[in-house]
Amino acid sequence: MSKKVNIIDSMMGTGKTSYAIQLMREADISQRFIFVTPYLDEVQRIKQEVTNRDFKEPDSKHGSGTKLQSLKRLIADGEDIATTHALFAMADDELIELLSWSNYTLIMDEVMEVISQILLKKGDIQMMLKGGAIEINDGGKVTWKEHPKFDTTFSTVRDFALAGNLYLVNNVAFVWNFPAKIFNLFDMVYILTYMFDGQLQKYYYDLHNVQYDYYSVVKYGDRYELQQLSVTQEDRSNFKNLIHIYEGEMNDIGQNKYALSKSWYENSHNKEKVKCLKNNLYNFFRNIHKAPAGKILWTTFKDCKKKIEGNGFRKSEPETISKVVVGLACFISFNMRATNKYKHKDILAFCLNRFINPIEEHFFEQRNVKVDEDLLALSDLLQWVFRSAIRDGKPVHIYIPSRRMRDLLKKWLNNEI
Repeated sequence: MSKKVNIIDSMMGTGKTSYAIQLMREADISQRFIFVTPYLDEVQRIKQEVTNRDFKEPDSKHGSGTKLQSLKRLIADGEDIATTHALFAMADDELIELLSWSNYTLIMDEVMEVISQILLKKGDIQMMLKGGAIEINDGGKVTWKEHPKFDTTFSTVRDFALAGNLYLVNNVAFVWNFPAKIFNLFDMVYILTYMFDGQLQKYYYDLHNVQYDYYSVVKYGDRYELQQLSVTQEDRSNFKNLIHIYEGEMNDIGQNKYALSKSWYENSHNKEKVKCLKNNLYNFFRNIHKAPAGKILWTTFKDCKKKIEGNGFRKSEPETISKVVVGLACFISFNMRATNKYKHKDILAFCLNRFINPIEEHFFEQRNVKVDEDLLALSDLLQWVFRSAIRDGKPVHIYIPSRRMRDLLKKWLNNEI
């Protein structure tokens, strides 16, 4: 990889997306852009605010085929494109070939899921190995040995293996790996995020020798400018005054380092503790703060939600993207980013303890890349907290029952991290 990725690493609310919009507005019209964001409503924002360009959105309607086919057609036609992480992650050899002949600048709003575990049973993997459908090289890379069009239940395995993006970890799991060579096919690449050092895309870049430089956004008058990321500490004193962290006996449940982790929730021996956490959550929202649903925002692991949710704050983000500007949900994913829909919420609860998926951790470790789990956890926590009213400089109250997660936030507020 010879080109460098520009990591625009600035705190939430400092104008990263505004800088990107300014960049696209002012660039020569011959320069083409692909803007990638987690949510469809942000796609609409780009289409509406970059007024001098006709941004197109991949569309499966009107004879376009699949959205991926539509994206390829738009690239072939040299259109400015706004799309989602989920669609961009489906990049295949044909899309890579199209990009190699194009002259695009990529702007990625927030990091994307660049590796993920493919959920299969261990027996499925052994069956494919014994049947000769796949072969594993010394680096764990999976090679598909059957005919490329061989119809199989494991078509996902086939497709990822044929693209050269699938690895076997510990002989028990497959891990998909986004094709890193894509980042070398653009004229320029910008990643808009905060605390990149705590995100898996950073370690993925290190694994694949993708070079990157750090920048921050500063505002001078009505203009946004990039500058080299400063080594001096950020001024977080205002956030220290605005973020009120609950301190009290309801924190006793999270004293253990691994309390509120995924395995803690799933351990049958912790049923009474989980029930206690449910009562604590209700008490924090309903008795201590007497908060209406419109002010409540909370999270835990998605498949653990029902174990601790209570009356009046069950509502989740809809599966289909809502066009409503104001977020009505009380529960949102712990890794939600790049949305302002919940900035009216000021009574918060972060009810989980974030650790990396062990299979993904082993994937990196086996390639001599060490993930900083504390930075990973803190990054997700901060991104989540900044969906709330703190984004507008308003005070928030937050219950973080995990001592580990609570201590990480305090260290960040004190500039110790």
